[in-house]
Amino acid sequence: MLSRLHFSINNIQKKIVFYIVVITIPMFLVTLYLVQEMVSRELMRSESRQARLINMNTLKKVESFLDKTSSFTVKASYMITANPSHYNKIFPFLRQNIQQNQALFGSALALDPGGPLKKTYCKYFYHSQDSIRVKWLMPPQYDYVQKPWYAEVKNTLKPVWSEPYFDKGGGDVYMSTYSYPIFNLKKRFLGVVTADVELNTLSQKIQDLSHEKGEFIFLVSKSGFLLSHPNKNFSLRQNIFKYAEYIHSDTLKKAAIDMEQGKSGTYSIQLPDGQYTLYTMYIEQTSWSIGIFLKDSVLFKPLNQLKVYLLIIMLGDIILILIMVLIISDQLKKNVASEERIKNEFVMASRIQRQFLPKKGDVDELGFNLSGIMLPAREVGGDFYGYEVKNEKLIFYVGDVSGKGVPSSLFMMASQMLINDAIEEKCDPAYVLDKVNLKLSRISTTGMFATLIVGVLELKTGNLTFSVAGHPPFIINTQGAVYSPITFFAPPVAVFEDQRYKNETIELKKGSFILAFSDGVSEAENKQKALYGTERVARIVQNLQGLNSKGVRDKLLKDIQKYTFGQEQSDDLTLVVVNLL
Repeated sequence: MLSRLHFSINNIQKKIVFYIVVITIPMFLVTLYLVQEMVSRELMRSESRQARLINMNTLKKVESFLDKTSSFTVKASYMITANPSHYNKIFPFLRQNIQQNQALFGSALALDPGGPLKKTYCKYFYHSQDSIRVKWLMPPQYDYVQKPWYAEVKNTLKPVWSEPYFDKGGGDVYMSTYSYPIFNLKKRFLGVVTADVELNTLSQKIQDLSHEKGEFIFLVSKSGFLLSHPNKNFSLRQNIFKYAEYIHSDTLKKAAIDMEQGKSGTYSIQLPDGQYTLYTMYIEQTSWSIGIFLKDSVLFKPLNQLKVYLLIIMLGDIILILIMVLIISDQLKKNVASEERIKNEFVMASRIQRQFLPKKGDVDELGFNLSGIMLPAREVGGDFYGYEVKNEKLIFYVGDVSGKGVPSSLFMMASQMLINDAIEEKCDPAYVLDKVNLKLSRISTTGMFATLIVGVLELKTGNLTFSVAGHPPFIINTQGAVYSPITFFAPPVAVFEDQRYKNETIELKKGSFILAFSDGVSEAENKQKALYGTERVARIVQNLQGLNSKGVRDKLLKDIQKYTFGQEQSDDLTLVVVNLL
């Protein structure tokens, strides 16, 4: 590849090569000597850090497994909090989670006898072979109120993982239960939703995390019981003190005592097949501890080769630097051309994005006038808006995609196409948001989301139907009275796939106008980093009665520009004003 490159070495390049040879090479040789002296002292510390990273990574995987298994209980609890009298609506949700998560053995809804039902109520869903079965866990056969997984949560009002137990009469397996409390809107305790993990499943999951030779993992409960261990004679049968006696290790006994007390530590332990380093960490969410044995001979082997690799790398660096000196002058010329090409591509991207916005920013038709503007913080942005008149109805929307630049602009264009498709199907704000949310949630893998407001204004009656997805509240001015009609919050689209949005409807009088905007308006900053704020928007709008939509837009935009004068625009800014005539 390099043989095909042709370089014209001028005097400046010759001087650079000379300085590199005379200065850089001796410097590298001195550095190599010093590093070699330091490496021997750094080996132990470096490998200790590496081992801690392995331990942290394993701990995060364990915590992730536990979180993934139990996270649905939080949503189930909120579902009942929102509507306690319809607690049975969560049963399909519980069944679905058990079906989709093979690591989850079962889930129960246990309601407090002192709650609205005024009686005991505990319904349990669980895996049984290839199906999901249901049973009632009720006194006297199964007094769930006295079970630790219920009683401890009721006493502390906090979610908790239980100590391992055999669930006789319930799941009839060895398990650990995660219990999440349920409250009503007045913070009164209503019961718990549980997630049960069979200990055999948990143990196998822990052992699957260990793939390296000379490494093994164990998990210990608060009482010292071995929840997982590669030795089947000890896993789910003995406590860690029995294992310490088995390997004749007083150090492991000391580590076991520390683990029972919730302490993390590092220990050097001799096992039958060699010297190991034990790293223990406390899992706060469960009161359990995880330990990882790493064999010293395996742990330190890669670093013993560091000096050789270091020498090879330095020699390679010298050669590469010499080559790069020859390449860099030619590359500078190419960079100029490349930067110009990138600039032109951004200009083209900006033009393409503008094509997705309405071609007419100002509209004056029978029954209404509308004015909109989108000012990106960069060449391309993530804000957007649009409108359409259908069957004597004005449909308008304003959106804001998370992030800035090209990624958000692409997400914005996809969002706008989905919105327009949904509007063609049905002139209903909640339907539009539901469909856009479902499509974006399924295709988005970047974690991006968009806030949206969709409104439908009936030009004959003045009825405004709207639905909001995490967007800043819009403002209405009716004869100088300024207010926002939004009464509930819903999350942005592409956050929760199963989110369903609701409509709200109000009646507007003739002469009223609607102001919808992105957070680039309320969060615009002046030189003192103070925000423009929604209250200032409302004050400005209150004094603009009698102007048409373009006049309102321009007045507000002028005040924002005056407020932020001298400060670079930090976010995309979008304004849409609709005036009902």
